[in-house]
Amino acid sequence: MISKPFSILVILGSMIGGFLMAGGSLISLWHPAELVIILGLGLGVFFGSTPVYVWLKTFTYIGRYFGGGRVNKKIYIEVLGLLDELSRLARSQGLLALENHVVSPENSSIFAKYPLVLKHKELKKFVVDNFSYLLLNPPQSLNFENYLHDQIEDIMQSMMEVPKATGKIANLMPGFGIIAAVMGVILTMNLLGGDMDVAAIGNSIGAALVGTLTGIFVAFAAIAPFTHSVEVMIRQDKAIFIVVASYLTAFAHGVSPSMAMEIGRQRVPPEFEVPREG
Repeated sequence: MISKPFSILVILGSMIGGFLMAGGSLISLWHPAELVIILGLGLGVFFGSTPVYVWLKTFTYIGRYFGGGRVNKKIYIEVLGLLDELSRLARSQGLLALENHVVSPENSSIFAKYPLVLKHKELKKFVVDNFSYLLLNPPQSLNFENYLHDQIEDIMQSMMEVPKATGKIANLMPGFGIIAAVMGVILTMNLLGGDMDVAAIGNSIGAALVGTLTGIFVAFAAIAPFTHSVEVMIRQDKAIFIVVASYLTAFAHGVSPSMAMEIGRQRVPPEFEVPREG
């Protein structure tokens, strides 16, 4: 959780520290009007080009960016434990024994043991929906494995709307910086002629250049790292869905819960490796 604040300190420390070492004054970088123009344009274009659900997902990912992603070793242990418990119940008492648990997972005594899965809404829905699908006794002619992977692709496409949107805004921010700089140059032109105030002209040109700097800085040192971080979080989410899909495919083909657990466990990424139970 400290990695993101640490990286921000390194970025700001490098930029501001280097500027001060070169003899600069921080006050010369402070031009609130430039920030209003650049950040306002960025937010306006973001809001205007994306639906409301993307705004909400972006705010959610900002929280995860600073709080840490939701995929870790513990959630892999939980989801494998949940799948194992549900499949053993189905094997011992029949698929219909799962009905009450998948119809209302929030009230299920089994799901209650796995709070991280309950908290991960998309993952919970994926597990519930596909056990519900199996409860309907689908014909063997329907390819369950392809059906699972099609669902995963749909979920990932929805999640990817956030980095697609923020990535485009990152590409536009230098242009918004140029807009602020041009407006600064226009103001500078108004100072020319007559008894010119050299200090005022210099300050106005400096403000215009800060506009360009701000657009580039926000694009490459703020929005771009956030966008990449979200893409990493989405790839981590996809990996856990693939683990669940592998387990469910094995279960649907009549594999024992122990073997299905091993198949699912082997699909866990190395950085979150779940040990075999002794």
